[in-house]
Amino acid sequence: MATLTHAGLRVLIDEFGGCDLFFSEMISAEAMIGGTRYEPYYTVAAPDPGKLIFQLVGYSEERLVEAATRLVQTEAAGVDLNMGCSAPHIVRKGGGIAWMADTDTAVALVERTRNAIGDRSLSVKLRLGASDDLGRLVSFCRALESAGADFITLHPKTRREAAARMARWSFVRLLRDELTIPVIGNGGITGEQTLRARLREAGSGGVMIGRAAARAPWIFAYLKRRISGDRSEYRVDLATVAERFFRLLDQHQPADFLPTRAARFVSYFASNLAFGHALGARLGASRSYDQIRGELFAYFDDHPEAKVHLERG
Repeated sequence: MATLTHAGLRVLIDEFGGCDLFFSEMISAEAMIGGTRYEPYYTVAAPDPGKLIFQLVGYSEERLVEAATRLVQTEAAGVDLNMGCSAPHIVRKGGGIAWMADTDTAVALVERTRNAIGDRSLSVKLRLGASDDLGRLVSFCRALESAGADFITLHPKTRREAAARMARWSFVRLLRDELTIPVIGNGGITGEQTLRARLREAGSGGVMIGRAAARAPWIFAYLKRRISGDRSEYRVDLATVAERFFRLLDQHQPADFLPTRAARFVSYFASNLAFGHALGARLGASRSYDQIRGELFAYFDDHPEAKVHLERG
């Protein structure tokens, strides 16, 4: 997720116990090959290169293959080709979900990337496509499987369905039934109840959690405890978590990135606080790093009782 799954947040999540695989922010293949001064920050492999998959977005087959080739020179676990992003400015240029419009073109990209990265993991992130046409989705994914994809992550919404629309995990189950490679489900998991609901809908299998990990960097550790049957209280000191996040942000991001990364994180993290949505919305719109930090910690000073959070999600 752009501006969220940077090295700082990944390290914070890992300090709570981590997850099986981390995905980087979307890395622009064109920007990476162009050599902008910010690209080294996108390719930091913290906290564990062996559990990190670099996610690539781009418009050119040549550039995507070249970028993937460069990325596997690190010790990263693999590369993910983003064919699911529906941001208009990316789709207009031919990136993200635009790759799903032509199966042959997508297959050629996967085949070349597979050959370029050797035995590293190769995955593809998808949406349903322009419409919820199951037959076309299955045909497209079978072609990617034959071309060398190791697994597919499906966010089961169409191109134009926004965040408010519920992800339809029945499509995850249907796709799992049709493929031999794993299908990871993504979308709408916010805590234990939604995780169990999605698993009932899609059956057993891997899940990807995105924005909820910004709201609660401890979510993976918490869910592992709940799934194992541990019903003990899970308490978090929110002020300590926020302080650690800002330190990691300072450590892993350039100064130019601090305001946007802090704003995006706090817009989710503040939802843990009483009436925190208003605070999160205000700070999420701020472009002052000092203001974001100052107002968040001022809130904790004014409301010390809010520091201790009991996770119930």
